[in-house]
Amino acid sequence: MAESAPLVTIAGQSFSKADIKFTPKQLKTWREAPSGQAQRGMFTFSKVAEFIHHAFILDFAKNNALTASPEFVASFKKAFASDTLKGDKLETLAQFSALEFAVDAFLYQREGGKVIFDQSHPMLPIEAYFNAYKAYANSQRLVFTDAETERLWWLSFARVNAIEVPAEQVEFSVPWWHKLD
Repeated sequence: MAESAPLVTIAGQSFSKADIKFTPKQLKTWREAPSGQAQRGMFTFSKVAEFIHHAFILDFAKNNALTASPEFVASFKKAFASDTLKGDKLETLAQFSALEFAVDAFLYQREGGKVIFDQSHPMLPIEAYFNAYKAYANSQRLVFTDAETERLWWLSFARVNAIEVPAEQVEFSVPWWHKLD
């Protein structure tokens, strides 16, 4: 497959291997390490997954009139502002995180299902996301053109050792970072 050939298209946006930028240090490490090819493959997949999720959040929010709560944007900035996370970078991440929370809450309210603790997403409604992504795939709004990428994508929802959040502790009225105050 050519570097510029799409691996996946979601909501009209495509992502190819050419969209992934490797540093010279990464390339050197991967060439020299016995597991270098596997590490590069995992890095590549993580970039694809990040692209899919980001495009999905923006598209789903737009199609369902969801917005980032200014209160949650402000609380995110208060919780995470630092010397290395500030200015536009902080603003962009805060806006996206608050929008992602709005999608989380909407999906969970609509779909229910299993919620897991994930280190980067402490209250992840994984079953609701799986169903939403399947709906996108069934309507051709999520199209994989690389079989291995597709296999890994769907496999990523099988979190057999994940910590499931008990239903009585699932709460989407405020995001987890809002409670850090």
